[in-house]
Amino acid sequence: MSGLTRTGESPDCSAVRSRSVNTAFERWKPGTSPRALSEALFDGALVIFEDLSPVTRLVQRARAILNRTFETDEPGLAERHLSASDFRSLAMQAREAVATDGIVARHWWDTLAIIGFRKDATWLDRIRLRVVPSRDDIGHQRLQTVPPHRDTWGSGIMAQINWWLPLYPLVERSTMLLWPDAFRLPIANTSGEWSFQAFRNGKQDGYPLLPVACSRPDRPGVPVLIEPGQLLGFSAAHLHAGVRDESGWTRFGVDTRSVWEPDRIAGRGALNVDGAARGEMWRWFRAPGVQGEE
Repeated sequence: MSGLTRTGESPDCSAVRSRSVNTAFERWKPGTSPRALSEALFDGALVIFEDLSPVTRLVQRARAILNRTFETDEPGLAERHLSASDFRSLAMQAREAVATDGIVARHWWDTLAIIGFRKDATWLDRIRLRVVPSRDDIGHQRLQTVPPHRDTWGSGIMAQINWWLPLYPLVERSTMLLWPDAFRLPIANTSGEWSFQAFRNGKQDGYPLLPVACSRPDRPGVPVLIEPGQLLGFSAAHLHAGVRDESGWTRFGVDTRSVWEPDRIAGRGALNVDGAARGEMWRWFRAPGVQGEE
């Protein structure tokens, strides 16, 4: 995908942009059985898919929504001239537009089908536009980086797979970090005390969006530096977090989660080394229409 540069970047910024997939990740091509993919992910693999035409179309569609919402061809720079309240309002409008857009949904289902996860055998979470401004005055939980966490601490579903893709080029200081070495290492966390119901009730100001690690890992995380048009898949049991810089450039991406019904039926999933979720949050997912394995 061409023409993807940050206006006004210095040579140092462009130097840290990804030119190849980090050695912690492995490329994966469609055509392998979905069970083999699931088992690799549940064993800790970090998988990159590339050259999937529905992903390219999804990126283009999401960008078009951003351009329309922010009324600019460079939505990443919009935070530089908008007030905090205006940026917050537009960002939340864009998130809702992507989440409810039928074309985005179709491109995503086409992506999963190519990978091997059919719509009639896959549980799917809401498709999310990730908006991470470099400013610290936006004041909304959904528009901030998330501290180190495993998604399974909140969902309790060990068969959950996370999918993540950038809409514009990434830099090391504004992306997602992963800690592959912590995949089987118990990490002190707040999953035993966190309650989704308490979060939804909003009775406590600043109640956390999700359970998180009690402290940041000693070792640095591995930055995800894939290109727009590439797709990362990883087990929801991986420890990960977001980071942002102060460049005046907003990071935009799309992410969602899925569970393959045959994995659920067979009891396959990643090892739960430290989670204490109060149940499995299947209500976060849209159930498949027909269950079964090819």
